[in-house]
Amino acid sequence: MTPIERLVDFFGGQTKTALALDVSQAAVSYWVAGIHPMGAEKAFKAEELTGGKVTARELCMRTKRSQSAA
Repeated sequence: MTPIERLVDFFGGQTKTALALDVSQAAVSYWVAGIHPMGAEKAFKAEELTGGKVTARELCMRTKRSQSAA
């Protein structure tokens, strides 16, 4: 499970994740799919909201999938 997937699981779905981070559900979907990386500001907010269960560092790291697309 990727860090983004763990984050979505923590909040209980993409819509709830979007609401918690003040972004659209589409933005969360793009993060999950690896189309767009999560920005640092949202990653730090996610880390704070999860109590460190998902860290900003994990969320901002590029996966092999997103590196090959760049």
